[in-house]
Amino acid sequence: MQDLKKYLTDGLKNTILFRNNSGTSHNGPWKQVYTDTLLDRWHVGDFSSVEYTISADFDVNNKEIIKVLVTASKDRASIVVFARNNTLNDIISVGATVNDSYVDVILNPIIVAEDVDEGIPAQNYTGTKIIHTAQYFHTQTPLVV
Repeated sequence: MQDLKKYLTDGLKNTILFRNNSGTSHNGPWKQVYTDTLLDRWHVGDFSSVEYTISADFDVNNKEIIKVLVTASKDRASIVVFARNNTLNDIISVGATVNDSYVDVILNPIIVAEDVDEGIPAQNYTGTKIIHTAQYFHTQTPLVV
């Protein structure tokens, strides 16, 4: 077992400081993206917003990383993709739905139909593998029933 004190110490303002430029790495378990794949579900009484980093990997040539913010109340969800980088094309889309209780963050593969007139080949990223991280921000004002 690793000695975490070798890599971590107390930082300023009640933070954790990573020693010697150490960092974190992420690997699986991954899931595949098909139509309306559930990435995450959280209760609006617990959290008001979440920041996601999603790493998508379709094949050796098609990879993407996306930064997404989701904010929700009991009857409205707002989503913004604020950073996106890929090797060739956007390969997944991100959406959110909400009901009186919870938020669902949904992924879909991007599917582009062939356009013979424009010389654009069909693209279908169904089955893309993804891993993600999330930073959850608690609701400060309780829901009123």
